[in-house]
Amino acid sequence: MHVAIIPLGRGNLGSLTAHFMRLGHRVEIIQDASRERLAADWVILPGVGSMRGAVRHLDQQGILSTLKQARQASVPVLGICLGMQLFYHHSEEGGEGLGWLSGRVPRLSAPILPHIGWNDLEMVSNAPRWLAAFQGASVYFVHEFFVEPADTDQILSSTQYYQTFPSVVQAPGLFGVQFHPELSGDVGAALTEAILNQGGG
Repeated sequence: MHVAIIPLGRGNLGSLTAHFMRLGHRVEIIQDASRERLAADWVILPGVGSMRGAVRHLDQQGILSTLKQARQASVPVLGICLGMQLFYHHSEEGGEGLGWLSGRVPRLSAPILPHIGWNDLEMVSNAPRWLAAFQGASVYFVHEFFVEPADTDQILSSTQYYQTFPSVVQAPGLFGVQFHPELSGDVGAALTEAILNQGGG
């Protein structure tokens, strides 16, 4: 499968690239809008940094138009951590997201932030069967903010860290995970494969 990773200006590009390559996928890094058409099976928005900084970087590199073109061409997008938060409108940290989905991005109400480490996925009752197979799976989180979708039907999984927050969301053409599958070992690899094969609907 051909995946196009769009960097957000900071972060774990090396580990993310290695993650997809270990799974046997062809990886392309999109640094700017130098191509007429984005030909990929999935677009990956990775997950480190602030919403304001990420959107500014995408705008400065001309990649916002590339993302718009990919959405119009129905190329599914996987957002990881900050990449998922960008699907929504406004972050409490400051800055506007891509506004593809209605909702906001508040800060976790917890005495220790960021939330770093392994934590469990709790699937909602109507999660698709392929995802429900990961009920209780432990994955790796590094974040201080979380998504609060206006449409709660988008939430497929939640996680507890002093409060309940969405850890997996899905909408047509969009799939988001608050955790980092590339840092989540064998479970992360299995989840990535399942998402790429099943989660693009």
